[in-house]
Amino acid sequence: MESEHSMQDHQGKLVALPEDARQQVVSYLKHQASKSTSDLLALVERAAGGIEQSLVGVSESQARFRPSPDEWSVADVLRHVDAAMRSTGRIIKALATGKEAHPDMDAPPALEDAGKTLAELRNGVAESYDEVRAAVAAIPDGPAAEATPRHPFFGDLNCKEWAAFVYVHSRDHANQIEKVKAHPSFPR
Repeated sequence: MESEHSMQDHQGKLVALPEDARQQVVSYLKHQASKSTSDLLALVERAAGGIEQSLVGVSESQARFRPSPDEWSVADVLRHVDAAMRSTGRIIKALATGKEAHPDMDAPPALEDAGKTLAELRNGVAESYDEVRAAVAAIPDGPAAEATPRHPFFGDLNCKEWAAFVYVHSRDHANQIEKVKAHPSFPR
């Protein structure tokens, strides 16, 4: 039997990642981390663009649709992406400047944002990506510093690997938004 890495999500559900998938992502992160800061900034741009593209044509009421009571709406995904990108930006900034970082990987949809409009959520996500861009821009070119806060699935990551993680995480949630939009009961 293949081993898995697992953790609890914000709803207490166990989320598992098969070892081969984990290794594939870790390999990707390490490869991307070998690139220049400008290449990492381009990756962040693609990440932000993927989220933005997934939102094309989504209305306020569509953003609130949940495929089931225990699944996220588009608005929930946006709240999570905002919180996660802000946390990741802080990690990258700290590591890029030689400081210690403590990841807060439990980035659920922020309850205080539950009443925000879709436009407000989109603006929050855009601002969080701006914070990530600024943090990535502060990464010196050359080998990444050795400081490596632990990610629950992907293990110890240096600042360049955390920057590459932005793309992986964003792509995952852009796909999640597309799945919500593809649900048969999604409002048209």
